[in-house]
Amino acid sequence: MILILLFILANFVFAQNPDEIVRKSIAVIEENDRKIENISGEFDLKFLIDYDLTVKKGSYEFLYNVKFENGFVKERKLVQVPEKADSVTLRVAKEIEKRRQTDSLKIKTLVFPFLRIRGNISERKINYKFLGFEKIDDKNCFLIGVDYRIKSDTAKSEGKGKIWIDEKSYMPLRCEYDVTYESKRFSNAQNKQFLDIRRVGDVFLPARNEIQVFPKILFVKFGTIKIVYEASNFKTKNKLGEAP
Repeated sequence: MILILLFILANFVFAQNPDEIVRKSIAVIEENDRKIENISGEFDLKFLIDYDLTVKKGSYEFLYNVKFENGFVKERKLVQVPEKADSVTLRVAKEIEKRRQTDSLKIKTLVFPFLRIRGNISERKINYKFLGFEKIDDKNCFLIGVDYRIKSDTAKSEGKGKIWIDEKSYMPLRCEYDVTYESKRFSNAQNKQFLDIRRVGDVFLPARNEIQVFPKILFVKFGTIKIVYEASNFKTKNKLGEAP
């Protein structure tokens, strides 16, 4: 009886091993991203920008129609503009329309942002911690905490976060991060990131992506800029596994 209890306990502990859960989750995401490479279609993208700054306050919502092929955005057309949007915000919206036309719908580096770091890695510390179970959309999820620090010859990133991973499929359904990022191209930046993932047909795609930025002048924060992307009304032109 004692041996049986020890065996059950050992299996339970192994099942909650955070590194093993993340390893399985990454494998599931990679398979999902390969499927995304075989779909084309379009969707609506709501873009919200909210200023809560000492020098500027306001909230503006834009709507884009986005067309994608083989998992990559090919066209992002601005179709709805708020009446009272100022010139600065309109310029930001137009820049997003141009600059993000080759965005990928793949989710791996959205869920695990520290995997974006490229170049010669001189420091890599990633620690996962099992925090318990929580439900997302009636699905039982592992709640995994992550603490990381990565440095390369071109960039440095460190942060803390949480990932909600479906207990049955090992597909991440939600994640959030508090991140500090620095590169040769961009100065030190701090932001918070929140991501929700939803099933669309036979694949999982980003449904809501929120970024909170904290601008600084001489190391003094002067407010928050919140940017939210919400995708809806997905329409695919081809079946998975078929070329468009």
